[in-house]
Amino acid sequence: MRRSNTIAIIGGGKLSKQFLTEIIKSNYIIGVDRGAYWLIANSVIPNIAIGDFDSVTPNEFCLIKEKAKRVKEYPKKKNFTDMELAAQHAISLHPKEVVMYGAIGRRLDHTIGNIQLLERFHELGAIRDGNNEVRVVSGHRTMRKESRYRYVSVLPISETIEVSLMGFLYDVSRALIRRGQTLGISNEIRIKKATIEVHQGKALVIRSRD
Repeated sequence: MRRSNTIAIIGGGKLSKQFLTEIIKSNYIIGVDRGAYWLIANSVIPNIAIGDFDSVTPNEFCLIKEKAKRVKEYPKKKNFTDMELAAQHAISLHPKEVVMYGAIGRRLDHTIGNIQLLERFHELGAIRDGNNEVRVVSGHRTMRKESRYRYVSVLPISETIEVSLMGFLYDVSRALIRRGQTLGISNEIRIKKATIEVHQGKALVIRSRD
């Protein structure tokens, strides 16, 4: 069963075949540069391939052009990263959810940039890999306890956040956390469902394996 109006964006960072089933269930799949080739190599046809394709060989790019339903090629000299171009395309489709895979890699600058892109989705977006799930939260969010993600960390994006946590190993009520503090790192969900309420500001909520 497909997830309702969900877009999967697949970049060229760390990718795991464990997410292929999840990606296939999405309504719309965007392959970004080498991420498009990874999809095709794993028998998944993207609805669109986006990027300057400087991370694939000429033969791999030929395969992308042959297999992808649509290809949007950009020049190498441009003002936006390939992932941001993919995010802009996803936003134009008015999705209910956007999940970015392959958004975390060896390049720290690209990883940080991709995390910041989450703010563009207004809490509808997530970054997911084998070890982490990252979201932006500025209101109420309910989270289920999951075996694959043991730890939950809450970090400010804005200068400060005022946050309440219920159902965690360390519950707090309207705690003030300033950007640059590590107070919100390495909590754990204690019961089946826990809630995070960000009363003021914006927070990164990061679920981690270990």
